Amino acid sequence: MLDPADFPEGFRDFVKGLLYYVQSVREASVLASDIAQGELDTNPLSPGNEVAAGLKSLQASLRHLTWQTQQIAKGDYQQHVSFMGNFSEAMNNMVEQLAERRYALEAAMEAQELKSQALQRSIAVFEDITAQMSQLIIVLNKDTKEELLRNHPLDQVLLEPATEGQLFEWLGEQLSSDRCSLKVTRDMDLTFEGGFQSFSVQQHPYIWGEHEAVVFIFTDTTASRRAFLRLEKIAKYDPLTNAYSRHFGMMLFNQWLEQRQRFSLCFIDLDNLKYVNDRLGHNEGDKYILLVAQLLGSFSEDAVLCRLGGDEFMLLARDWGEEESERRLEVLRSKLVADNGKRKSTYNRSMSYGVVEVGANDDLHASELLGMADEKMYFYKRAHKAERTQ
Repeated sequence: MLDPADFPEGFRDFVKGLLYYVQSVREASVLASDIAQGELDTNPLSPGNEVAAGLKSLQASLRHLTWQTQQIAKGDYQQHVSFMGNFSEAMNNMVEQLAERRYALEAAMEAQELKSQALQRSIAVFEDITAQMSQLIIVLNKDTKEELLRNHPLDQVLLEPATEGQLFEWLGEQLSSDRCSLKVTRDMDLTFEGGFQSFSVQQHPYIWGEHEAVVFIFTDTTASRRAFLRLEKIAKYDPLTNAYSRHFGMMLFNQWLEQRQRFSLCFIDLDNLKYVNDRLGHNEGDKYILLVAQLLGSFSEDAVLCRLGGDEFMLLARDWGEEESERRLEVLRSKLVADNGKRKSTYNRSMSYGVVEVGANDDLHASELLGMADEKMYFYKRAHKAERTQ
């Protein structure tokens, strides 16, 4: 269901109006179905529903006609019908010639015919209204799956015409499910090479003439879905290295702590990055960060890599103990240092690290554990300072 609060302020009144309009159409459809079934005392309409004004007037007329018929059955032959056109003449003729059963039968048949015509007019109004709606509406026979109504050609709705098969396969699955008689809303994705199209689909059971039917209302949500995925990517990934972001890394870190998992926290800091940025520029600094991120990414099958910001990275590894973590990081650091001798550069690449093994019974907070790993990292950095030259 659309929520006006999800839209920019300039569109909220429009969305409210659209929701009111769609609700009015639904209510009109329910009232038409009730009238067609002879249920004249129902009132499914919201105050001010102008869409169903004609149906409401018809309902009131049929109620009054019902009352007059009851009076005639009691012997009140003074009743005179004057508001139903040809039906009035037939009804009045029946009253005048009540003794002749033939007229009574003709009047009943004519009344039934008018009722059927009223239903057909209501369906015609429904079709006309839905044709003006931007949403795709498909009405299917519940038993035969025959298409009873489609308000727009699919090539005007689908981004990729080849997904039409997916659409009707999905509809068939809904009609075959146990929930096809329920009023529900589902999300549906149509996929194609290079993209997707998303819909929010409202499903409504409906009486279409003499048939049990299901109405499907498709609202295209592709734009909002794409926007959500873009925001999700921004929140989840670091744009420079494509490692996980600080936000996602800390969320996962706290989640593992809450779940009482055992894992190793590895805090990594690049050496000499400030020197590189100040002397050689941030472009060279970014290259340095990317190189280390790629090396740390080699652990992606065993550990989760997050960039905390600047020159700081965090590795979360379930299956490494503290010694295993330090051994792996030292191998990587040695490779990074060894490459210094194979290239011409004004600075040496290196990194420092600190590892804290987190047990299932540890009650320390994430900030405290990060502080411990950071302290170990600085101890390591000071101990290996002599190995680094600028």
